[in-house]
Amino acid sequence: MPKYRVHGTVTGGKYIGDVEAKDEKEAREKAWQLDGCYPNLCHQCASECEDAEVTDLHVEFVEDE
Repeated sequence: MPKYRVHGTVTGGKYIGDVEAKDEKEAREKAWQLDGCYPNLCHQCASECEDAEVTDLHVEFVEDE
């Protein structure tokens, strides 16, 4: 019988940080540049997950000065 190797896509959320911006579009662009915009996995998870990356950002309005 044929054998198949199967991989799954693992998705999760991570707090990237707060940015000051004129609108959500600029906030998203600035957030992509932050040092924390990468996955940080524990040793076990790092050995189980290949090519981990941040693929999307969700922007939330916090406050207006």
